[in-house]
Amino acid sequence: MEISERELLSLAGEVDDLHRQGMETMHEEIRALHAETRGFRRRSARNRAAVGGGALSVGGLTIPFARVLPVAAQSLTYGDIAAFAESVELVAVEAYKAAAGSGKLQAGVKTVGEIFATHHQAHAQAFAGASGGKATGKPNARLLTAVGPDLTAAIAAGQTKILEFAQEVENMATATYMFALGALQSTAALQLTASILPVESQHATILGMALGQSGAQLFPTAAFETDTAKIDPAMFPVA
Repeated sequence: MEISERELLSLAGEVDDLHRQGMETMHEEIRALHAETRGFRRRSARNRAAVGGGALSVGGLTIPFARVLPVAAQSLTYGDIAAFAESVELVAVEAYKAAAGSGKLQAGVKTVGEIFATHHQAHAQAFAGASGGKATGKPNARLLTAVGPDLTAAIAAGQTKILEFAQEVENMATATYMFALGALQSTAALQLTASILPVESQHATILGMALGQSGAQLFPTAAFETDTAKIDPAMFPVA
């Protein structure tokens, strides 16, 4: 590990504070989301996630919304997107649980993984509350099957590979919420997603620092630009 256990735990404590701050407003954001949904039901055309002609700016990079939204997902409601996000979060929870129980992690790394797992569990609950009853409470089965072999291989190889795998999962989650920010029109849904995205981005950064990665490796903006990193709900439907 490229940073000390003390430094790693300190960084995890900082992102835990960020997570808690975001959670303080989530119940209010979910209530606002449901209030918006009731209004949108009277105007069905607005009840769907839509892509406009705008763009999302990330640092110096400008990303057209249409490039981060799969064509097959353009008719999803934000309830569908929230249910999908819940299923992705629960895959992350399962991955961290498997890693923590592997016996391959140093004590500090295991503790950090357990902290990150609680964040993903809380995010899953928040998205479930925003889904309008569409969430299943289960990990995305297809995604879990898809990442299973890589997780098994990472655990067999030891701590470094586990950290690399976890960082990849966090980057995929971050890219997925970038997709959601481009897809959603609802202010409350955007606020909810924007509360969660920076926490998961910080997870990826901390894991990268533990691996001794450079700045370019920690912030892979090209993944967002080329639209290759996100988890596509069309490929991994909620069961």
